[in-house]
Amino acid sequence: MTLKSIKVIAFLSIITFGINSINGQSFLKKKEIKAYKCGYVHKESFFSKIKPMKLISKAVGGLVKAGKKSDLEKTAAMFIYTSNIIPKSKLDFATKTPGWETCGDGIAAVFLNYEGVGLTDTDGDVLLNGTKIEKAGMGTYFQGFSPDKRGSQEIEVTSSSGDKINVTMQPAEPLEIISVNGIEKGGDIIIDGTKDLVIELKNGDADLDSKLYVEVITSAMSLKVQTHLFPSKAKNRIVVPIEAFKNYENSPLPIIKKNTLIVTRVKHDIVRNTDAGIIQKLSMYSDFTPILIKGDIAGGNLLKNSFSKDKNTNVSDGFKTVEGEYNVKITKGNPFSHPPVKMMKNVGIASFVIRGNLKKEKTTVSSSSTTNFNIKTTTTTTTTIKKWFPKLEDNAWQKLADKLYTKFANSLKNNNGINVIPVETVVKAKAYAEMKPILDTVTATFVEKGAGGTRRLLSTNFKDFWKDLKTTFPADYINEKLIQELNLDGLIAVTIDLDFDLESEGLNPKVKIMAFAPNVSFKTPAKYFEMDFSTDAKSLKSVNTYNALTGGPEDVVLKVIKGDELLNAFKLAMEELKKGEEKNPAYNRIWEERMK
Repeated sequence: MTLKSIKVIAFLSIITFGINSINGQSFLKKKEIKAYKCGYVHKESFFSKIKPMKLISKAVGGLVKAGKKSDLEKTAAMFIYTSNIIPKSKLDFATKTPGWETCGDGIAAVFLNYEGVGLTDTDGDVLLNGTKIEKAGMGTYFQGFSPDKRGSQEIEVTSSSGDKINVTMQPAEPLEIISVNGIEKGGDIIIDGTKDLVIELKNGDADLDSKLYVEVITSAMSLKVQTHLFPSKAKNRIVVPIEAFKNYENSPLPIIKKNTLIVTRVKHDIVRNTDAGIIQKLSMYSDFTPILIKGDIAGGNLLKNSFSKDKNTNVSDGFKTVEGEYNVKITKGNPFSHPPVKMMKNVGIASFVIRGNLKKEKTTVSSSSTTNFNIKTTTTTTTTIKKWFPKLEDNAWQKLADKLYTKFANSLKNNNGINVIPVETVVKAKAYAEMKPILDTVTATFVEKGAGGTRRLLSTNFKDFWKDLKTTFPADYINEKLIQELNLDGLIAVTIDLDFDLESEGLNPKVKIMAFAPNVSFKTPAKYFEMDFSTDAKSLKSVNTYNALTGGPEDVVLKVIKGDELLNAFKLAMEELKKGEEKNPAYNRIWEERMK
Protein backbone atom coordinates (compact mmCIF):
# COMPACT_ATOMS: atom_id res chain seq x y z
CA MET A 1 0.00 0.00 0.00
CA THR A 2 1.38 3.37 -1.05
CA LEU A 3 1.67 6.41 1.19
CA LYS A 4 -0.85 8.14 -1.04
CA SER A 5 -3.36 5.30 -0.50
CA ILE A 6 -2.91 5.47 3.25
CA LYS A 7 -3.56 9.23 3.19
CA VAL A 8 -6.72 8.72 1.12
CA ILE A 9 -8.03 6.03 3.54
CA ALA A 10 -7.22 8.21 6.54
CA PHE A 11 -9.00 11.14 4.93
CA LEU A 12 -12.07 8.99 4.13
CA SER A 13 -12.05 7.65 7.69
CA ILE A 14 -12.10 11.17 9.11
CA ILE A 15 -14.97 12.12 6.80
CA THR A 16 -16.88 8.96 7.68
CA PHE A 17 -16.32 9.46 11.40
CA GLY A 18 -17.45 13.05 11.06
CA ILE A 19 -20.67 11.99 9.34
CA ASN A 20 -21.38 9.37 12.01
CA SER A 21 -20.44 11.79 14.74
CA ILE A 22 -22.57 14.70 13.60
CA ASN A 23 -25.53 12.91 12.07
CA GLY A 24 -25.87 9.58 13.77
CA GLN A 25 -23.82 8.94 16.94
CA SER A 26 -21.28 6.19 16.26
CA PHE A 27 -22.29 4.33 19.45
CA LEU A 28 -25.91 3.82 18.30
CA LYS A 29 -27.36 1.16 16.02
CA LYS A 30 -29.41 2.23 13.00
CA LYS A 31 -32.73 1.36 14.66
CA GLU A 32 -31.71 3.33 17.74
CA ILE A 33 -30.87 6.37 15.61
CA LYS A 34 -34.21 6.02 13.86
CA ALA A 35 -36.09 6.31 17.16
CA TYR A 36 -34.74 9.86 17.64
CA LYS A 37 -36.18 11.10 14.34
CA CYS A 38 -39.16 13.40 14.84
CA GLY A 39 -42.45 11.69 14.04
CA TYR A 40 -41.17 8.20 14.85
CA VAL A 41 -43.82 5.94 16.42
CA HIS A 42 -42.35 3.13 18.49
CA LYS A 43 -43.58 -0.43 18.11
CA GLU A 44 -42.42 -2.84 20.78
CA SER A 45 -40.48 -5.85 19.62
CA PHE A 46 -41.36 -9.36 20.79
CA PHE A 47 -38.28 -9.55 23.02
CA SER A 48 -39.02 -6.16 24.53
CA LYS A 49 -42.54 -7.26 25.42
CA ILE A 50 -41.34 -10.34 27.30
CA LYS A 51 -38.76 -8.60 29.50
CA PRO A 52 -39.53 -10.01 32.99
CA MET A 53 -39.72 -6.68 34.79
CA LYS A 54 -41.84 -5.15 32.05
CA LEU A 55 -44.26 -8.05 32.25
CA ILE A 56 -44.42 -7.69 36.04
CA SER A 57 -44.84 -3.92 35.73
CA LYS A 58 -47.74 -4.25 33.31
CA ALA A 59 -49.31 -7.05 35.31
CA VAL A 60 -49.16 -4.98 38.50
CA GLY A 61 -50.42 -1.94 36.60
CA GLY A 62 -53.37 -3.96 35.36
CA LEU A 63 -54.21 -5.15 38.85
CA VAL A 64 -54.18 -1.66 40.35
CA LYS A 65 -57.77 -0.49 40.03
CA ALA A 66 -58.11 3.14 41.04
CA GLY A 67 -61.33 3.60 42.98
CA LYS A 68 -63.76 5.91 41.24
CA LYS A 69 -65.04 9.00 43.00
CA SER A 70 -68.09 11.11 42.34
CA ASP A 71 -66.80 13.74 44.80
CA LEU A 72 -63.87 15.34 43.00
CA GLU A 73 -63.07 17.38 46.11
CA LYS A 74 -61.51 14.18 47.45
CA THR A 75 -59.04 14.04 44.57
CA ALA A 76 -55.70 15.68 43.90
CA ALA A 77 -55.75 16.13 40.12
CA MET A 78 -52.61 16.66 38.06
CA PHE A 79 -52.69 17.79 34.43
CA ILE A 80 -49.54 17.66 32.30
CA TYR A 81 -48.94 19.18 28.87
CA THR A 82 -45.63 17.96 27.50
CA SER A 83 -44.15 19.13 24.20
CA ASN A 84 -41.37 17.72 22.00
CA ILE A 85 -41.40 14.46 23.93
CA ILE A 86 -38.50 12.01 23.83
CA PRO A 87 -38.51 8.67 21.96
CA LYS A 88 -40.99 6.23 23.49
CA SER A 89 -38.46 3.38 23.19
CA LYS A 90 -36.26 5.06 25.83
CA LEU A 91 -38.82 4.61 28.62
CA ASP A 92 -40.97 1.87 30.13
CA PHE A 93 -44.56 2.41 31.23
CA ALA A 94 -47.10 0.29 33.10
CA THR A 95 -49.83 2.42 31.52
CA LYS A 96 -50.89 3.00 27.91
CA THR A 97 -49.49 5.88 25.86
CA PRO A 98 -51.67 6.22 22.73
CA GLY A 99 -50.50 8.79 20.19
CA TRP A 100 -46.91 9.05 21.51
CA GLU A 101 -44.45 10.03 18.79
CA THR A 102 -40.94 11.41 18.93
CA CYS A 103 -41.03 15.24 19.12
CA GLY A 104 -44.79 15.08 19.49
CA ASP A 105 -46.99 16.51 22.24
CA GLY A 106 -49.15 14.86 24.85
CA ILE A 107 -51.73 15.57 27.53
CA ALA A 108 -51.91 13.49 30.71
CA ALA A 109 -54.31 13.52 33.65
CA VAL A 110 -53.51 11.77 36.93
CA PHE A 111 -55.84 11.42 39.92
CA LEU A 112 -54.64 10.83 43.49
CA ASN A 113 -56.52 10.55 46.77
CA TYR A 114 -56.43 13.95 48.45
CA GLU A 115 -57.32 12.36 51.79
CA GLY A 116 -55.40 9.17 52.50
CA VAL A 117 -53.00 7.63 49.99
CA GLY A 118 -53.03 5.96 46.61
CA LEU A 119 -54.54 6.44 43.20
CA THR A 120 -58.13 7.31 42.50
CA ASP A 121 -60.28 8.18 39.50
CA THR A 122 -63.37 10.05 38.47
CA ASP A 123 -66.55 8.08 37.86
CA GLY A 124 -67.22 10.43 34.97
CA ASP A 125 -65.18 11.31 31.89
CA VAL A 126 -62.00 13.15 30.98
CA LEU A 127 -62.31 15.14 27.75
CA LEU A 128 -59.60 16.79 25.66
CA ASN A 129 -60.97 19.57 23.45
CA GLY A 130 -64.42 17.97 23.73
CA THR A 131 -63.29 14.43 22.89
CA LYS A 132 -63.29 11.70 25.53
CA ILE A 133 -59.86 10.31 26.46
CA GLU A 134 -59.65 6.61 27.19
CA LYS A 135 -58.13 5.47 30.48
CA ALA A 136 -54.46 4.60 30.33
CA GLY A 137 -54.63 2.67 33.61
CA MET A 138 -53.80 3.24 37.30
CA GLY A 139 -55.80 6.46 37.66
CA THR A 140 -54.20 8.05 34.61
CA TYR A 141 -55.27 9.24 31.17
CA PHE A 142 -52.97 10.04 28.23
CA GLN A 143 -53.37 11.21 24.68
CA GLY A 144 -50.52 12.09 22.35
CA PHE A 145 -50.78 14.15 19.19
CA SER A 146 -48.57 15.60 16.47
CA PRO A 147 -46.72 18.90 17.06
CA ASP A 148 -48.73 20.71 14.37
CA LYS A 149 -51.62 20.68 16.90
CA ARG A 150 -49.48 22.38 19.54
CA GLY A 151 -51.30 25.22 21.27
CA SER A 152 -53.98 25.86 23.87
CA GLN A 153 -55.68 22.64 25.05
CA GLU A 154 -58.98 22.43 26.93
CA ILE A 155 -59.47 19.67 29.50
CA GLU A 156 -62.76 18.90 31.18
CA VAL A 157 -63.37 16.35 33.94
CA THR A 158 -66.88 15.37 34.98
CA SER A 159 -68.37 13.14 37.68
CA SER A 160 -71.79 11.61 38.37
CA SER A 161 -72.45 14.11 41.18
CA GLY A 162 -72.23 17.03 38.80
CA ASP A 163 -68.72 18.06 39.84
CA LYS A 164 -66.78 19.53 36.96
CA ILE A 165 -63.18 20.63 36.43
CA ASN A 166 -62.25 22.86 33.49
CA VAL A 167 -58.58 23.53 32.86
CA THR A 168 -56.86 25.35 30.01
CA MET A 169 -53.32 24.13 29.32
CA GLN A 170 -50.76 26.19 27.41
CA PRO A 171 -47.54 24.75 25.96
CA ALA A 172 -44.25 25.70 27.61
CA GLU A 173 -41.81 27.96 25.79
CA PRO A 174 -39.50 25.99 23.44
CA LEU A 175 -35.79 25.56 24.09
CA GLU A 176 -33.00 23.87 22.15
CA ILE A 177 -29.77 22.09 23.10
CA ILE A 178 -26.94 23.66 21.11
CA SER A 179 -23.99 21.72 22.49
CA VAL A 180 -22.81 19.50 25.33
CA ASN A 181 -19.20 19.98 26.48
CA GLY A 182 -18.55 21.84 23.25
CA ILE A 183 -19.89 19.06 21.00
CA GLU A 184 -22.90 20.00 18.93
CA LYS A 185 -26.14 18.15 19.50
CA GLY A 186 -26.09 15.12 17.22
CA GLY A 187 -22.38 14.53 17.70
CA ASP A 188 -20.66 11.83 19.71
CA ILE A 189 -21.39 13.11 23.20
CA ILE A 190 -19.55 10.89 25.67
CA ILE A 191 -19.73 11.58 29.41
CA ASP A 192 -17.29 9.76 31.67
CA GLY A 193 -17.62 11.67 34.93
CA THR A 194 -14.14 13.23 34.86
CA LYS A 195 -15.32 16.81 34.40
CA ASP A 196 -18.35 19.01 34.87
CA LEU A 197 -20.99 18.88 32.16
CA VAL A 198 -21.59 22.15 30.29
CA ILE A 199 -24.82 22.45 28.32
CA GLU A 200 -25.36 25.40 25.97
CA LEU A 201 -28.98 26.19 25.14
CA LYS A 202 -30.95 28.41 22.81
CA ASN A 203 -33.95 30.14 24.40
CA GLY A 204 -33.23 28.54 27.77
CA ASP A 205 -33.99 31.91 29.33
CA ALA A 206 -37.18 32.47 27.30
CA ASP A 207 -39.39 32.14 30.39
CA LEU A 208 -37.72 33.28 33.60
CA ASP A 209 -40.68 32.06 35.66
CA SER A 210 -39.98 28.49 34.57
CA LYS A 211 -37.36 26.06 35.78
CA LEU A 212 -35.05 23.79 33.78
CA TYR A 213 -34.24 20.17 34.62
CA VAL A 214 -31.36 18.17 33.19
CA GLU A 215 -32.49 14.55 32.99
CA VAL A 216 -31.09 11.12 32.12
CA ILE A 217 -32.46 7.58 32.02
CA THR A 218 -31.91 5.21 34.94
CA SER A 219 -32.64 1.52 35.31
CA ALA A 220 -35.16 0.37 37.91
CA MET A 221 -34.76 -3.41 37.85
CA SER A 222 -34.33 -3.24 34.03
CA LEU A 223 -37.19 -0.75 33.63
CA LYS A 224 -36.11 2.53 32.04
CA VAL A 225 -37.05 5.57 34.13
CA GLN A 226 -36.64 9.27 33.36
CA THR A 227 -34.72 10.86 36.24
CA HIS A 228 -33.92 14.42 37.29
CA LEU A 229 -30.15 14.84 37.35
CA PHE A 230 -29.85 18.54 38.06
CA PRO A 231 -32.30 21.46 38.42
CA SER A 232 -31.45 24.91 37.12
CA LYS A 233 -32.82 28.40 36.76
CA ALA A 234 -34.01 29.35 33.28
CA LYS A 235 -30.80 30.29 31.45
CA ASN A 236 -28.75 29.46 28.37
CA ARG A 237 -25.75 27.80 30.03
CA ILE A 238 -26.07 25.04 32.60
CA VAL A 239 -23.06 23.61 34.42
CA VAL A 240 -23.78 20.20 35.93
CA PRO A 241 -21.14 19.25 38.54
CA ILE A 242 -19.64 15.78 38.15
CA GLU A 243 -20.92 14.91 41.64
CA ALA A 244 -24.48 15.11 40.31
CA PHE A 245 -23.93 11.91 38.32
CA LYS A 246 -23.52 10.02 41.59
CA ASN A 247 -26.23 11.85 43.53
CA TYR A 248 -29.44 12.38 41.63
CA GLU A 249 -33.19 12.16 42.08
CA ASN A 250 -33.51 8.39 41.94
CA SER A 251 -30.21 7.42 43.51
CA PRO A 252 -29.19 4.67 43.84
CA LEU A 253 -30.79 3.46 40.59
CA PRO A 254 -27.97 2.87 38.06
CA ILE A 255 -27.58 5.22 35.09
CA ILE A 256 -27.97 3.44 31.74
CA LYS A 257 -24.88 3.53 29.52
CA LYS A 258 -26.56 4.20 26.17
CA ASN A 259 -28.62 7.13 27.31
CA THR A 260 -30.59 10.23 26.44
CA LEU A 261 -29.67 13.63 27.82
CA ILE A 262 -32.81 15.71 28.21
CA VAL A 263 -33.28 19.34 29.18
CA THR A 264 -36.89 20.07 30.14
CA ARG A 265 -38.50 23.40 30.85
CA VAL A 266 -41.26 23.13 33.46
CA LYS A 267 -43.89 25.75 34.18
CA HIS A 268 -45.67 24.80 37.38
CA ASP A 269 -48.89 26.07 38.91
CA ILE A 270 -51.18 25.09 41.79
CA VAL A 271 -54.89 25.81 41.36
CA ARG A 272 -57.32 25.98 44.28
CA ASN A 273 -60.99 26.79 44.77
CA THR A 274 -62.34 24.37 42.18
CA ASP A 275 -64.45 21.22 42.48
CA ALA A 276 -61.19 19.30 42.98
CA GLY A 277 -59.38 19.16 46.31
CA ILE A 278 -56.26 20.54 44.65
CA ILE A 279 -55.03 20.84 41.05
CA GLN A 280 -51.45 20.86 39.82
CA LYS A 281 -50.77 22.08 36.29
CA LEU A 282 -47.47 21.30 34.56
CA SER A 283 -46.41 22.57 31.15
CA MET A 284 -43.19 21.04 29.83
CA TYR A 285 -41.00 21.39 26.78
CA SER A 286 -38.02 19.06 26.24
CA ASP A 287 -35.06 18.86 23.94
CA PHE A 288 -32.89 15.77 23.89
CA THR A 289 -29.83 14.13 22.41
CA PRO A 290 -28.30 10.64 22.58
CA ILE A 291 -25.27 10.32 24.86
CA LEU A 292 -22.92 7.58 25.97
CA ILE A 293 -22.19 7.27 29.70
CA LYS A 294 -18.82 5.74 30.57
CA GLY A 295 -16.66 5.21 33.65
CA ASP A 296 -17.76 4.57 37.21
CA ILE A 297 -20.79 6.87 36.92
CA ALA A 298 -22.58 4.32 34.69
CA GLY A 299 -24.02 0.90 35.33
CA GLY A 300 -23.77 -0.98 38.57
CA ASN A 301 -26.89 -2.30 40.24
CA LEU A 302 -29.40 -1.15 42.84
CA LEU A 303 -27.87 -3.15 45.70
CA LYS A 304 -24.29 -2.17 44.94
CA ASN A 305 -25.14 1.49 44.51
CA SER A 306 -27.19 1.49 47.71
CA PHE A 307 -24.12 0.66 49.75
CA SER A 308 -21.71 2.82 47.78
CA LYS A 309 -20.76 5.95 49.73
CA ASP A 310 -19.22 7.26 46.53
CA LYS A 311 -22.26 6.71 44.31
CA ASN A 312 -25.06 7.45 46.72
CA THR A 313 -23.85 9.98 49.27
CA ASN A 314 -25.39 9.89 52.73
CA VAL A 315 -23.36 11.62 55.40
CA SER A 316 -25.54 10.20 58.18
CA ASP A 317 -23.23 7.20 58.36
CA GLY A 318 -20.20 9.40 58.84
CA PHE A 319 -21.27 11.17 62.01
CA LYS A 320 -19.60 10.44 65.29
CA THR A 321 -21.61 9.82 68.43
CA VAL A 322 -22.23 13.18 70.04
CA GLU A 323 -20.78 13.20 73.54
CA GLY A 324 -23.02 14.27 76.41
CA GLU A 325 -26.17 13.39 78.27
CA TYR A 326 -28.24 12.90 75.12
CA ASN A 327 -28.10 10.12 72.54
CA VAL A 328 -28.26 11.76 69.13
CA LYS A 329 -29.11 10.42 65.70
CA ILE A 330 -28.44 12.78 62.77
CA THR A 331 -29.98 11.98 59.40
CA LYS A 332 -28.99 13.74 56.21
CA GLY A 333 -29.61 11.99 52.91
CA ASN A 334 -28.63 12.37 49.28
CA PRO A 335 -27.39 15.89 48.40
CA PHE A 336 -29.83 16.06 45.47
CA SER A 337 -32.57 16.84 48.00
CA HIS A 338 -30.54 17.79 51.11
CA PRO A 339 -28.85 21.20 50.78
CA PRO A 340 -25.92 22.20 53.01
CA VAL A 341 -26.83 23.93 56.27
CA LYS A 342 -24.93 27.05 55.23
CA MET A 343 -27.99 27.85 53.09
CA MET A 344 -30.03 28.28 56.27
CA LYS A 345 -29.71 32.03 56.65
CA ASN A 346 -33.29 33.12 57.30
CA VAL A 347 -35.65 30.60 58.89
CA GLY A 348 -38.86 30.32 60.85
CA ILE A 349 -39.71 27.90 63.66
CA ALA A 350 -43.17 26.79 62.64
CA SER A 351 -43.74 24.22 65.36
CA PHE A 352 -42.32 23.91 68.86
CA VAL A 353 -44.53 21.55 70.83
CA ILE A 354 -44.08 19.89 74.22
CA ARG A 355 -46.36 17.02 75.04
CA GLY A 356 -46.30 13.90 77.14
CA ASN A 357 -47.71 11.32 79.49
CA LEU A 358 -47.71 12.39 83.14
CA LYS A 359 -48.92 9.13 84.65
CA LYS A 360 -47.61 5.57 84.69
CA GLU A 361 -48.84 2.40 86.30
CA LYS A 362 -47.18 -0.98 86.74
CA THR A 363 -48.83 -4.22 87.70
CA THR A 364 -46.82 -7.11 89.19
CA VAL A 365 -48.03 -10.60 90.04
CA SER A 366 -46.34 -12.73 92.71
CA SER A 367 -47.20 -16.06 94.24
CA SER A 368 -46.23 -18.05 97.31
CA SER A 369 -47.03 -21.60 98.41
CA THR A 370 -47.42 -23.33 101.77
CA THR A 371 -48.02 -26.99 102.57
CA ASN A 372 -49.95 -28.13 105.65
CA PHE A 373 -51.08 -31.72 106.20
CA ASN A 374 -49.95 -32.57 102.68
CA ILE A 375 -52.18 -29.88 101.26
CA LYS A 376 -50.43 -27.28 99.13
CA THR A 377 -51.88 -23.80 99.15
CA THR A 378 -50.78 -21.18 96.60
CA THR A 379 -51.47 -17.52 97.19
CA THR A 380 -51.32 -15.08 94.25
CA THR A 381 -50.89 -11.40 94.94
CA THR A 382 -51.48 -8.71 92.30
CA THR A 383 -49.96 -5.32 93.03
CA THR A 384 -50.62 -2.21 90.98
CA ILE A 385 -48.51 0.88 91.44
CA LYS A 386 -49.80 4.19 90.07
CA LYS A 387 -47.84 7.41 90.09
CA TRP A 388 -48.32 10.87 88.66
CA PHE A 389 -45.97 13.72 87.93
CA PRO A 390 -46.79 16.57 90.33
CA LYS A 391 -49.61 18.67 88.93
CA LEU A 392 -48.58 21.99 87.39
CA GLU A 393 -50.81 24.78 86.18
CA ASP A 394 -51.21 25.51 82.48
CA ASN A 395 -49.14 28.65 82.88
CA ALA A 396 -46.09 26.71 84.12
CA TRP A 397 -46.12 24.36 81.12
CA GLN A 398 -46.58 27.30 78.76
CA LYS A 399 -43.61 29.07 80.33
CA LEU A 400 -41.53 25.90 79.89
CA ALA A 401 -42.41 25.69 76.17
CA ASP A 402 -41.70 29.39 75.61
CA LYS A 403 -38.42 29.27 77.56
CA LEU A 404 -37.12 26.26 75.60
CA TYR A 405 -38.18 27.91 72.33
CA THR A 406 -36.20 31.05 73.20
CA LYS A 407 -33.12 29.02 74.14
CA PHE A 408 -33.36 27.02 70.90
CA ALA A 409 -33.82 30.13 68.73
CA ASN A 410 -30.81 31.75 70.43
CA SER A 411 -28.73 28.63 69.74
CA LEU A 412 -29.57 28.87 66.03
CA LYS A 413 -28.56 32.53 66.00
CA ASN A 414 -25.52 32.56 68.31
CA ASN A 415 -23.96 29.23 67.38
CA ASN A 416 -24.91 28.98 63.71
CA GLY A 417 -25.46 32.55 62.51
CA ILE A 418 -29.05 31.78 61.48
CA ASN A 419 -31.65 34.53 61.64
CA VAL A 420 -34.93 33.33 63.17
CA ILE A 421 -37.94 35.45 62.26
CA PRO A 422 -40.41 36.23 65.09
CA VAL A 423 -42.79 33.40 65.92
CA GLU A 424 -45.67 35.89 65.74
CA THR A 425 -44.89 36.41 62.04
CA VAL A 426 -44.99 32.67 61.38
CA VAL A 427 -48.28 31.91 63.14
CA LYS A 428 -50.01 34.87 61.48
CA ALA A 429 -49.13 33.63 57.98
CA LYS A 430 -52.09 32.68 55.79
CA ALA A 431 -50.80 29.14 55.25
CA TYR A 432 -50.43 28.57 58.99
CA ALA A 433 -54.18 28.04 59.33
CA GLU A 434 -53.65 24.57 57.81
CA MET A 435 -51.27 23.43 60.57
CA LYS A 436 -52.41 20.50 62.70
CA PRO A 437 -54.07 21.81 65.89
CA ILE A 438 -52.83 20.71 69.30
CA LEU A 439 -54.95 19.99 72.36
CA ASP A 440 -53.26 22.87 74.23
CA THR A 441 -54.20 21.28 77.52
CA VAL A 442 -52.90 20.08 80.86
CA THR A 443 -54.59 17.25 82.78
CA ALA A 444 -53.44 14.92 85.52
CA THR A 445 -52.24 12.47 82.89
CA PHE A 446 -51.38 14.47 79.79
CA VAL A 447 -49.85 17.77 78.65
CA GLU A 448 -49.58 19.43 75.23
CA LYS A 449 -48.41 23.01 74.78
CA GLY A 450 -47.02 24.94 71.82
CA ALA A 451 -44.53 27.77 72.26
CA GLY A 452 -45.74 31.14 71.02
CA GLY A 453 -49.02 29.69 69.79
CA THR A 454 -47.38 27.20 67.44
CA ARG A 455 -49.13 24.02 66.35
CA ARG A 456 -47.88 20.57 65.37
CA LEU A 457 -46.10 19.93 62.07
CA LEU A 458 -44.29 16.64 62.75
CA SER A 459 -45.82 13.19 63.02
CA THR A 460 -43.92 11.57 65.87
CA ASN A 461 -46.01 8.43 66.32
CA PHE A 462 -47.95 6.01 64.11
CA LYS A 463 -51.31 7.36 65.23
CA ASP A 464 -50.41 10.87 64.10
CA PHE A 465 -48.76 9.53 60.96
CA TRP A 466 -51.87 7.74 59.70
CA LYS A 467 -54.14 10.58 60.79
CA ASP A 468 -52.04 13.15 58.90
CA LEU A 469 -51.59 11.05 55.77
CA LYS A 470 -52.88 12.56 52.54
CA THR A 471 -51.70 12.43 48.96
CA THR A 472 -50.96 15.85 47.60
CA PHE A 473 -48.21 17.66 45.72
CA PRO A 474 -45.02 18.99 47.34
CA ALA A 475 -46.03 22.55 46.47
CA ASP A 476 -49.15 21.99 48.61
CA TYR A 477 -47.18 20.89 51.69
CA ILE A 478 -47.63 23.32 54.58
CA ASN A 479 -43.89 23.75 55.08
CA GLU A 480 -43.39 24.71 51.43
CA LYS A 481 -46.31 27.15 51.46
CA LEU A 482 -44.94 28.84 54.57
CA ILE A 483 -41.43 29.03 53.10
CA GLN A 484 -42.76 30.67 49.94
CA GLU A 485 -45.22 33.00 51.71
CA LEU A 486 -42.63 34.23 54.23
CA ASN A 487 -39.70 34.17 51.76
CA LEU A 488 -37.56 31.91 53.95
CA ASP A 489 -34.54 29.67 53.38
CA GLY A 490 -36.00 27.03 55.64
CA LEU A 491 -38.54 26.03 58.23
CA ILE A 492 -37.85 24.17 61.48
CA ALA A 493 -40.17 21.98 63.53
CA VAL A 494 -39.47 20.63 67.04
CA THR A 495 -41.52 18.12 69.00
CA ILE A 496 -40.56 17.16 72.55
CA ASP A 497 -42.31 14.03 73.77
CA LEU A 498 -42.16 13.31 77.52
CA ASP A 499 -42.87 10.03 79.28
CA PHE A 500 -43.25 9.68 83.05
CA ASP A 501 -40.75 7.28 84.63
CA LEU A 502 -41.93 5.23 87.62
CA GLU A 503 -38.46 4.79 89.08
CA SER A 504 -37.06 8.32 88.81
CA GLU A 505 -40.43 10.06 88.82
CA GLY A 506 -38.92 12.22 86.10
CA LEU A 507 -40.02 12.76 82.51
CA ASN A 508 -37.92 10.89 79.93
CA PRO A 509 -37.65 13.10 76.82
CA LYS A 510 -37.57 12.13 73.16
CA VAL A 511 -36.98 15.05 70.83
CA LYS A 512 -37.32 15.29 67.05
CA ILE A 513 -35.97 18.30 65.14
CA MET A 514 -36.55 18.62 61.40
CA ALA A 515 -35.32 21.42 59.13
CA PHE A 516 -37.20 21.77 55.84
CA ALA A 517 -35.70 23.44 52.76
CA PRO A 518 -37.46 24.92 49.70
CA ASN A 519 -38.60 22.19 47.30
CA VAL A 520 -36.04 20.87 44.83
CA SER A 521 -38.72 20.55 42.16
CA PHE A 522 -42.45 20.28 41.55
CA LYS A 523 -42.21 16.63 42.62
CA THR A 524 -39.34 16.52 45.12
CA PRO A 525 -39.37 18.15 48.59
CA ALA A 526 -36.12 18.97 50.38
CA LYS A 527 -34.75 18.84 53.93
CA TYR A 528 -31.59 20.17 55.52
CA PHE A 529 -31.53 17.48 58.20
CA GLU A 530 -33.45 15.44 60.72
CA MET A 531 -32.26 14.86 64.30
CA ASP A 532 -33.50 12.61 67.09
CA PHE A 533 -32.46 13.09 70.73
CA SER A 534 -33.20 10.87 73.73
CA THR A 535 -32.02 10.47 77.32
CA ASP A 536 -33.10 9.29 80.76
CA ALA A 537 -34.53 12.12 82.82
CA LYS A 538 -33.05 13.29 86.08
CA SER A 539 -35.00 12.08 89.10
CA LEU A 540 -37.48 14.54 90.49
CA LYS A 541 -35.86 14.14 93.89
CA SER A 542 -32.40 15.12 92.61
CA VAL A 543 -33.55 18.56 91.45
CA ASN A 544 -35.34 19.19 94.73
CA THR A 545 -38.80 20.53 95.24
CA TYR A 546 -40.38 23.63 93.77
CA ASN A 547 -38.81 26.68 95.36
CA ALA A 548 -39.49 30.26 94.34
CA LEU A 549 -35.90 31.17 95.23
CA THR A 550 -34.48 28.81 92.61
CA GLY A 551 -37.02 29.57 89.89
CA GLY A 552 -40.55 28.59 89.01
CA PRO A 553 -41.87 25.05 88.57
CA GLU A 554 -41.04 25.28 84.84
CA ASP A 555 -37.35 25.58 85.78
CA VAL A 556 -37.57 22.37 87.77
CA VAL A 557 -39.06 20.53 84.78
CA LEU A 558 -36.34 22.06 82.62
CA LYS A 559 -33.75 20.44 84.88
CA VAL A 560 -35.63 17.13 85.02
CA ILE A 561 -35.67 16.79 81.22
CA LYS A 562 -32.07 18.10 80.94
CA GLY A 563 -33.07 21.09 78.85
CA ASP A 564 -29.66 22.77 78.88
CA GLU A 565 -27.98 19.48 78.00
CA LEU A 566 -30.38 19.14 75.06
CA LEU A 567 -29.31 22.51 73.70
CA ASN A 568 -25.66 21.58 74.12
CA ALA A 569 -26.30 18.29 72.29
CA PHE A 570 -27.97 20.24 69.47
CA LYS A 571 -24.98 22.56 69.24
CA LEU A 572 -22.60 19.58 68.99
CA ALA A 573 -24.86 17.87 66.45
CA MET A 574 -24.85 20.95 64.21
CA GLU A 575 -21.05 21.05 64.40
CA GLU A 576 -20.86 17.39 63.39
CA LEU A 577 -23.31 18.03 60.56
CA LYS A 578 -21.17 20.83 59.16
CA LYS A 579 -18.03 18.69 59.43
CA GLY A 580 -19.76 15.89 57.55
CA GLU A 581 -20.78 18.26 54.75
CA GLU A 582 -17.27 19.68 54.51
CA LYS A 583 -15.77 16.20 54.22
CA ASN A 584 -18.08 15.41 51.32
CA PRO A 585 -17.86 18.11 48.64
CA ALA A 586 -20.95 16.80 46.85
CA TYR A 587 -23.30 18.82 49.09
CA ASN A 588 -21.72 22.18 48.30
CA ARG A 589 -20.86 21.38 44.67
CA ILE A 590 -24.37 20.24 43.78
CA TRP A 591 -25.97 23.26 45.45
CA GLU A 592 -23.35 25.82 44.42
CA GLU A 593 -25.16 26.83 41.22
CA ARG A 594 -28.56 26.72 42.91
CA MET A 595 -27.45 29.16 45.62
CA LYS A 596 -26.53 31.89 43.13
